[in-house]
Amino acid sequence: MRRYIHSVDAFFALILFCVFAVSMLLILLTSAGVYQQIRNAGEHHYSENTCINYLTMKVRHFDDANGAVYVGEIDGQDALFLSETIDGDVYVTAVYYHDGYIREFFSNEGYEFEPGDGLEIIEAGDLNFYAQPGGILYISCTGVGGTSADVYLSLRNWRAA
Repeated sequence: MRRYIHSVDAFFALILFCVFAVSMLLILLTSAGVYQQIRNAGEHHYSENTCINYLTMKVRHFDDANGAVYVGEIDGQDALFLSETIDGDVYVTAVYYHDGYIREFFSNEGYEFEPGDGLEIIEAGDLNFYAQPGGILYISCTGVGGTSADVYLSLRNWRAA
């Protein structure tokens, strides 16, 4: 009789272990699926979110007493111009969209350049700027996946183009 009790205990322990193992496997499979969805969403929105964050930080850097921010055009495409005075000379950083990339070009004020000359910052679908009255800057960036992100910035040192 004692022998029968031990085999029932062992059988119960084995069943309990199997239930535990199957539960852990289901949790791991579910977690892997959720992780993959989060990763895909992050990759899908990477370019437009990075673009907006980059431009917001750029504008905030130039929006002070030594700089100015204004919107214009380069080759028929919206462009953001960020000017600053360094040792009495005025320099301009142009941020614009050309050939699938957000580009940036730094030069002396008035320097002529070709749109392809700018440094490629990030791949994107499109980039638009709109200056609203009262120093409100609207930036819209479309990512490579086709989704877009936008932001409104209130500027302290706005210059009309």
